[in-house]
Amino acid sequence: MAEEIKVTPKGYEENPDLLPTPLNQRRYGVGTFSFMMFSMNTCIPMFFLGPIGAGMGLSIWQVLVGAFIGNLAAGIVMWLNGSVGVKHAVSYPIQLRESFGFRGMRVPLVLRGIAGTVWFGIEAYVGSLALTMIVVWLRGVPAEQVMSVAIRYLPIALVFYCGSFIAVMRYGLKAIGRVAVWGGPLLLIYYMWLVIWLTRTPQFAANIPNLFVSTAGYFSVGFLIYLAVQTNWWATIALNISDLSRGIDPKKPSALPIGVFVGMVICQIAGTALGYMAATLTGHIVPQDLIVTFAPGIPAVMLGLVFCFLAPWSTDIIANSPPLMDLLMTGTKVSWKRATVLAAVIAFFVAPWWAVQSGPGIVDYITAWASNYGILLGPIAGIMIGNFWVVRKRKYDVQKLYTYGPDGCWYSRGWSKAAYASFVLTWVLCYLIAWLTGQITVWGGFPFPGGVIWYAAVLLSFGLYILFAQKVFKTEGSS
Repeated sequence: MAEEIKVTPKGYEENPDLLPTPLNQRRYGVGTFSFMMFSMNTCIPMFFLGPIGAGMGLSIWQVLVGAFIGNLAAGIVMWLNGSVGVKHAVSYPIQLRESFGFRGMRVPLVLRGIAGTVWFGIEAYVGSLALTMIVVWLRGVPAEQVMSVAIRYLPIALVFYCGSFIAVMRYGLKAIGRVAVWGGPLLLIYYMWLVIWLTRTPQFAANIPNLFVSTAGYFSVGFLIYLAVQTNWWATIALNISDLSRGIDPKKPSALPIGVFVGMVICQIAGTALGYMAATLTGHIVPQDLIVTFAPGIPAVMLGLVFCFLAPWSTDIIANSPPLMDLLMTGTKVSWKRATVLAAVIAFFVAPWWAVQSGPGIVDYITAWASNYGILLGPIAGIMIGNFWVVRKRKYDVQKLYTYGPDGCWYSRGWSKAAYASFVLTWVLCYLIAWLTGQITVWGGFPFPGGVIWYAAVLLSFGLYILFAQKVFKTEGSS
C-alpha cells in the first residue's frame, strides 16, 4: 500500500504548491493520464508538422517515419524523467535539486521556463487567431480575406485569450476547464472528418498522388531538420513531466509509459498525417484558413474555428504554462493564483503578433524555433536521467530535497560541480559536432547547434554526468 510522503522544509520557507502531492490527490490511472496527454498534444501547431515536412520535400511516408522516431525518443525520455514524479510526488523544480543542487537548479529551471514561455506565446497566437477569424467571418468578410483581416486585430483577441486562461487557472472554473480539456480531441476528430471529406471531393482527390512525392532522402538535411522539429516538439515537457506524473496513482505506475505512448506518440503521428494530407490536397497550410475556405457549410466553419480556439488553450493550460509558473513561484515566491496572472501577462507579450504578419509566417516561426532549442534542453534531460537511474539507483531521499544547507542537496555551496561540468562540456562538444556536420543555424540572432543535436546532447550529458558524479566529484555520487 502506498504511503503518504511527508516532508518538513528546513532552513528556508517553501512555497506550499511545491510540496509533494498528497496521496489523496494522486488519482490518475491509465485512462485519465492517457487522455490528459492526448488533449495536451492535440493543438493547432501539431497540424503544422505535416506541411513542414512537405515543405522540405518529404513524402507522407517519410513524414510519418520522422514523427514516429522523434516522438518515441522524446517519449522515452519523458518516461525516464517522469518516473521521479510517480515515485516521489515532486514537481520539476524540486526534482532538479537532486541533480543540479539546491541553488544550481535555477539555471535549468530558467531554460525550461523560456522554452515553455515561447510555446505559450505561440499557442496563444494561433488560438487568438481562430477567435478573431470567427468575428471577422461572421461580419461577412470574403473567405480569402478573413485571415489577413483577422491578423490586424489579433492583440484584442489575445486579451480575451489571456483573460480566459486566468479565469480557469485562478478561479477554478471547472466547467470551462473541462471544455478546454475536450478541445484538443474534438479538433482532431473534426480534422479527421474534414480530411475524409476532402478526399471524397473530386476537386481535391485529384491531388492524392502528390502525397507520395519525395524530393529528399532519409539522410538528407531536410529530413534531419524535420526529425529535429518532431523530437524537440515534446522535448520540453519531457523535462517537467513530473509536474503531471506526480498526480499518477502510485499503485498504477504503468499509466506513465502507456499514457505517453498512446496520448503523445500515436496522437502526434495522427495529427502529422492529417496536417500533411489537408495541406497537400488544398494548398493551404494554416488550419484556420483552410477551415474558413473549404469547410462545407456555416456550421462546419463555426465548429472548426471554435475547436481551433479551444485546442491551443488546453495545451497552454496543461503543458506550456506550468514551467513558467514554476519559475515564477520559485523565483519570486508568489502563490499559484498570482503566478497565473503574471504568466498571462507574459504570454501576451511573448505571443508573436509583433513578429508574424501573415498566416504562413507562423509556420516559419515555429519551424525555426522548434529545430534549434534542443541544445538548451537535451543536456538537462541527460543529467536528470543519469542522476535518478544510475547515481541514485531510482530512489531519492525526499527530505533532502526540502533541506537548505549541507544536510540537503548542497554539494558545493548549493551547486553540483558534476552537473555543471557535464552541462558545459556537452555544450562545447555539441557545438563542435554541429560545426563539423554543418548544423549551426541562427535563430533570434544567436547561433545554435540545430538539426538532431538533441540526441547527442542527451547521450553525452548522461554519460559525462555519471562519470563526473561517481569518479571525479565522488562525494556527489554517494547516496
